[in-house]
Parts: sequence; C-alpha cells; structure tokens
Amino acid sequence: MLKKISFVLFLFISACATPSQDARIEIFPKVSPSDIGMGTTLAITVDDARSTGVIGTMGKESQIVTSQDLAELIGLSLVDSFSKQGFTVSSASDPSAVKVIVSLEDLSYSKDGNLVTTDVETKSRIKVDVSSKGFIRTYSNSEERTVPFSSNEDSNNSQLRSILENLVEKIVNDQELINALKR
Repeated sequence: MLKKISFVLFLFISACATPSQDARIEIFPKVSPSDIGMGTTLAITVDDARSTGVIGTMGKESQIVTSQDLAELIGLSLVDSFSKQGFTVSSASDPSAVKVIVSLEDLSYSKDGNLVTTDVETKSRIKVDVSSKGFIRTYSNSEERTVPFSSNEDSNNSQLRSILENLVEKIVNDQELINALKR
C-alpha cells in the first residue's frame, strides 16, 4: 500500500513540475514591397548582447531559453525586410556598404498566474547604430496577454514571435532610419 501511495505521489509531483522550454521562434514581419531604398547597399551585422540566454521562467525551476541563434534569426528578417524595400544587402567587408550594427539588448518573458488565467508579459529592446550616418536609436516593445488557465509552449512561442516581429517592423518602417540610410 505504501508503494502505491508513493507511486501516486511521484506521478502527481511529476505532473506539477513544468519542464524547461526550448522556444522555437519564427519571425515574418509584414513589410510592403517598395523601391524606397533605391538600391542603397547595406551591410547588416546583428549581435545578441543580452546578459543571459534565459528569456524567462515558467515556474520555480523551469526556464524559457532558445537553442536558436537569435542574432541570425533577427539578421535574416532584417535582410529580407530591407531587401523588400529596395535596399541591396551586402557583406560586412563591402567598403561601399552602409554599416548597420544591430544589438539585441533584451528579450524577456514574465508571467503572473492563478487558477483561471495567466498574465504574460514579454519585452524586447534592440539598438540600431548607423554611426557613419549619425543615426543611433533604441527600439523597444512590450506585449501583455491574458491566457486562459496557464501559458504553454505554443502560447509562449506565439508571443515571443509577435514581439520580435513587431520590433523588426518598427525598425524597417522607421522613416528617419530609412532617410539616414539613403543620404
């Protein structure tokens, strides 16, 4: 009888423990094709400058991290977005290219839950430095959602995707940045 109780208790405790999550983030910003870049050549370099790889926690001992290279993920979405706007993207070694240095400074996730709903907040911050054109700006974004019952991998991935997509859209649609890149 004691073995049965121990086994049931073990199953209950195991079910309550939330495993860590390897977030899977895809970024597909909405960018309208145009020729606003007029063929200006850019060299985009992205750095993951966060102080930790932990995005957030889902419980006392479970963390949200990603095995994806966020710098590469953001870089690819920026290259694709600027290309759609008529910019030409080249390598960092191209002497004629305008150097765009992008630093991911923050990507965080926090939650506050109860039995009925969970409030989840994500934050992100990216610095864009185009020193040769006198342009440096930090873009930030936050998003709050109330999730029925408890957040899960799908809702977490969706919210992380959304916050990064919105941040990339802010960058590539910033008219002041576009004007600085073209002068």
